[in-house]
Amino acid sequence: MRLLAAAQAMSTATFQLVPALGGVMFLHLTGDVALTGLALSLSGLGQILTAYPAGRLMDRVGRGPVFAASGGAGAVAAGLVAWAFHAHSAWAVAAAILLLSAVTAPLRQLSVAAADMHPPELRGRAVGFLFFGSAVGALVAPVVSSAGTRVAGGDLASIPWTWLAAALLQVAIVPLMRGLRPDPLELGRHVHAGSVAGTPAGPELRGTGLMPAAVATYAAQWGVMTLSMALAPVVMRTHGHAVSDIVWAIAIHSVGMFAFSLPLGALADRVGRLPVMVGSLLVSGISTYGSVAFPEFWSATLFLFLVGVGWSAGVVASTALLSDLTSVGERGRRFGIAEFAGRGAVLAYPVVGSLLVGRLGLAGVGVALALSVAVPAWLGVRGAGRGQHRWGSVPAEPGS
Repeated sequence: MRLLAAAQAMSTATFQLVPALGGVMFLHLTGDVALTGLALSLSGLGQILTAYPAGRLMDRVGRGPVFAASGGAGAVAAGLVAWAFHAHSAWAVAAAILLLSAVTAPLRQLSVAAADMHPPELRGRAVGFLFFGSAVGALVAPVVSSAGTRVAGGDLASIPWTWLAAALLQVAIVPLMRGLRPDPLELGRHVHAGSVAGTPAGPELRGTGLMPAAVATYAAQWGVMTLSMALAPVVMRTHGHAVSDIVWAIAIHSVGMFAFSLPLGALADRVGRLPVMVGSLLVSGISTYGSVAFPEFWSATLFLFLVGVGWSAGVVASTALLSDLTSVGERGRRFGIAEFAGRGAVLAYPVVGSLLVGRLGLAGVGVALALSVAVPAWLGVRGAGRGQHRWGSVPAEPGS
């Protein structure tokens, strides 16, 4: 798990650079404010293109080889981003960011390996521990950027150096993932055998209908969180808050996303996946609305923090449930589907949310958030009823 957590931290540090630097890069190269969101759009598109194929490949050849290859390819792509910006080519930067996002998408599925390595009753904690590595990565990214500034002697001149540092982080992932012995896929088969032998037979999970609830919760949490990031800073700025205050609010939001993932994972193991999923949806939905409806600094910051906590609880619990519902040999594909849905939500929610705010105001956002909470929650209630699944239980492992 330590190897996976280290890889999670390094990959997160690289992922953070796209939203942190992408808009600045395109604004500098094109002078067009309308293109500042292009980096995030390209990032989401690249991840959508490879999420499911990467999952299938992990089920065929193992987790470690795919993660290692992703790290190596990511190093090359990050180097290309550095070169493209240094060459002052907006088209080359766009292509390099798209490539980077596509080839590093498998590293967003490290939780598959974490699930393989643990029995159902410990998966929430395992996923939470892995996500805690993202908190470390979120702190590494600004350190890397600051170091690049010192080397280059200026903000814009530091950007290529920052991406080269990110390339080195990606290179470091390769030996870590090659060191996964035995491969989590193989280890998962032994964990499955031990879990089945050591626990009473549970309901036949494949027939419960919980899979749509898990995927819908995963996607909704990503979409709602992204919507809050798209709307709240703009609303805060229009109400006169300084940029530095907004940056602090987003930083506190990030603390909520990652700092409590371990106890939230333990909670999902203790009380069950479904209660945590439904509770997280309520927290995220209400808090996202609050962050837009109450733009005073402390109220907006508190709501953004709670959005982060809700996101963390929902993603950890739904990830654990996805693992519970799938056998080792198909887990990569199932996670690929969830990741595809999540990336689609990341692309769609900000666009739809902006349109709703422009046309209907807060009422439109409220309706969208209510649906985002109600649909996954209803799928969970329906699925639990069909499968006779207890709300406070951790499912038994399905057969391979």
